[in-house]
Amino acid sequence: MKKTNTKHKSSEDFLSLADLWMVCRANWRWYVVSLMVFVLTAGYVLGTQPDIFTSEAAVLVRQEQQGKTAGRNATGEDFSDIGLVQQKTNVENVCRELSSLKVLSEVARRFHPGMTLKERIKKAESLRACLKTSMDNERSTIINLSFKDLTIEHANQVLDTIISVYNDLSLEDKNQITANASRFISDRLAIVERELGNVDDSIASFKTLHHITDLDRVSDLYLSQQSQSEADILRLSNQRAMAVFILDLLRDKDSEYQLLPTNSGINNVVAEAQIKEHNDRVLLLRNSLQSTTKRNPLIRRMEGEIAELRRNILTTIENQVKTLDIQLQALTGYSDEAGSKIASNPGQMMYLTSIEREQKVMESLYLYLLQKKEENEISMTYNSKATQIIDMPHGSDKPTGPNRKALLAAAILAGLFVPTLAFFIRENLNDTVRDKFDIEHHSSLPLIGEVPLCALSSGRRRLWQRLFKSRPNVGPNPFVVVEGKQDVVNEAFRYIRTNVEFMTGRQGENNVYVITSNYTGSGKTFVCLNLALSIAIKGSRVLCIDGDLRHASVSHAFGCTGPGIADYLGRQADDVEPLLVYPEGYSSLAVLPVGTIPPNPTELLSGDRMKMLLDHLRPLFDIILIDCPPVEMLADTDIINVHADRTLFVVRAGLFQRSHIGDLENDVQDGRYKHLSVILNATRMSGRYGGRYGYHHYANHYRSVH
Repeated sequence: MKKTNTKHKSSEDFLSLADLWMVCRANWRWYVVSLMVFVLTAGYVLGTQPDIFTSEAAVLVRQEQQGKTAGRNATGEDFSDIGLVQQKTNVENVCRELSSLKVLSEVARRFHPGMTLKERIKKAESLRACLKTSMDNERSTIINLSFKDLTIEHANQVLDTIISVYNDLSLEDKNQITANASRFISDRLAIVERELGNVDDSIASFKTLHHITDLDRVSDLYLSQQSQSEADILRLSNQRAMAVFILDLLRDKDSEYQLLPTNSGINNVVAEAQIKEHNDRVLLLRNSLQSTTKRNPLIRRMEGEIAELRRNILTTIENQVKTLDIQLQALTGYSDEAGSKIASNPGQMMYLTSIEREQKVMESLYLYLLQKKEENEISMTYNSKATQIIDMPHGSDKPTGPNRKALLAAAILAGLFVPTLAFFIRENLNDTVRDKFDIEHHSSLPLIGEVPLCALSSGRRRLWQRLFKSRPNVGPNPFVVVEGKQDVVNEAFRYIRTNVEFMTGRQGENNVYVITSNYTGSGKTFVCLNLALSIAIKGSRVLCIDGDLRHASVSHAFGCTGPGIADYLGRQADDVEPLLVYPEGYSSLAVLPVGTIPPNPTELLSGDRMKMLLDHLRPLFDIILIDCPPVEMLADTDIINVHADRTLFVVRAGLFQRSHIGDLENDVQDGRYKHLSVILNATRMSGRYGGRYGYHHYANHYRSVH
């Protein structure tokens, strides 16, 4: 099972501001295009939009109540308490009403009398889109109105009409409410007056018939006695119920060590003291049982004391219950006696009380309605407009819209923001290796160099890869290392060459390198070819072995068509040295091609002749590079790696998943690869970190084909 490496996990997968700046600066052309698009769009919008004029007005909302001139009634209530007239005006509601379809449709009707209802509503919606209402602050009663139109004259007319329509509709509503209130009050007064006369007649007739003078004082006395008796009965009943509850707890065998309620209100000092002592001993027993068992003589003695206490409490509570029963019986008799005296003439008392209560209610209602009738009569003569104009509709002759400066500024900001957001999202959604920092932050694998990718577009690169797969001997020249050339790619391979020479031991020792990758298209063959050329340019003897017996990429790159390693491994050639090819112009470089592509490459590599081959060639060359297939697809690399000394793993930026870096490190720890080092291929000079290392100085000189 693979081990999980979390030592070098990084939480910095998102771009920092500095890195985002590098990405944006490298893609400055997109900003030019974005700015042109947004600015031209803003210019087109400004060119097609007409000038807009704004009219403004301010109105004061009157805070009044109908009937206010009549003052207040005897109870301090105004006329609004029965909901018959408008209460204190809500300014926020007035703001909403001014822009309502009811008001604006009436405005549309006044401007265009021949409109249908549907047309008026449609026109009202367009008017509402141009109307704006606001208040100076929450406590203000002044509403500010503004209206936008194509001409300032028409805007002024519309605002003036809106204010006039609202006042007319508000006044109409007030008059309607006042008329309804007057009608309602008159009807109610007639009914109440008739009912009040009937009640007065009933009281007089009843008292005359039964010779009644004053029953209130006698009834109050007996009622007070009965109330006191009932209160005492309730108090004693509560004490008895609590006492019975405690008795049930004492008689319950399952609650032998249960605490009894204290301050229960049973009004027995002895019982309360016994219960407190019982609870203290139970708590002490519980604490003791945590450190010993019930067999302990001390525990048994404590249990006996608790049992004795429970028997004493039981006796005390039983006596208390008997005492309470005697008291309750006496109080009940006393209460019944007072009740019988109160009820000695219940029909007269109940009838007289109810009819007098009805008389008081009717009198109060009658006086109240008389007061409201008078207030309503006064309010009918005084109905003012709901609003008062503070600032009449006015506006400037200069257009207020469209706001050209704001629109152009918004276009410029959008032109800068959209590409930045796109680059930010693109980089953070990219889950592949982007640069050497991704490898360093997610693993401890040694990185011996980077090969940058500059001008060749990804589309052209993928096209060349597809052509190279189908026709290996056709395509751009894969050799980019040239003697004496000072561009960025040559410097990169010189840096890798130096690290490889540092890792290589003496002649014939630790000089066999397997070059592989995880995926097809990572550029392992490209790295192998140019690293071999870079080593050969320095004068070191280097052998490039084409270990990919299926595709023979190295063989096709050097144009080798003769026999090769497959012939040697298949025992069709006894000596390997005649199979070596020495490319023209590089005296210290030798190539061992594939030769005849075999049908069983894995079986050939598994034989003993692979080890014999490398043992024979080690002393003849300073460095031996073996180009192997991708490790995730074939087992060839693992077979060859058994006989090699070191592994150069090519990771292509933009292709290798960051999540696989930990898997690669686990494979190294499990011994799958020997002394693995990473070469990062196709890093972008205009990417996240490229500009920090001076790659941009070579951007105009390098065209990558890997």
